[in-house]
Amino acid sequence: MIGMIIDLIKTGVGFFQKKEQSKQELVAQNSHEQNQITLEETRKGFTWRQGLGWVLTFIILWNYVIVPVLLLFGIVLPIVPLDEIWKVLIILIGGP
Repeated sequence: MIGMIIDLIKTGVGFFQKKEQSKQELVAQNSHEQNQITLEETRKGFTWRQGLGWVLTFIILWNYVIVPVLLLFGIVLPIVPLDEIWKVLIILIGGP
C-alpha cells in the first residue's frame, strides 16, 4: 500500500517536472525564432524598427537637448509629451 502511494507521488512529481521543462523549451524556441527574425531584418539593411528607433531618439533629443539649448537663446519651442514615447521605446528595445 505504501509502495503504491510512493509510486503515485513519483509519477505526479515527474509529470509536473516534464510540464515545466516543456514550458522552458517553448520559451527557448520562441526566443530563438525571434533572434532569427531580428537577424534576417538586420541583413536587409534599413528596417522599420531602425526607422522607428531613429524617430524616437530624435524626439527624446528634441525634448532634452534642442529645446533647452534654444531656450537659452530666447527661442521657445513646444515640448513633445514623452509618456507614450517611452512606452514604445521600451517595447522596441525588448522590454515587457
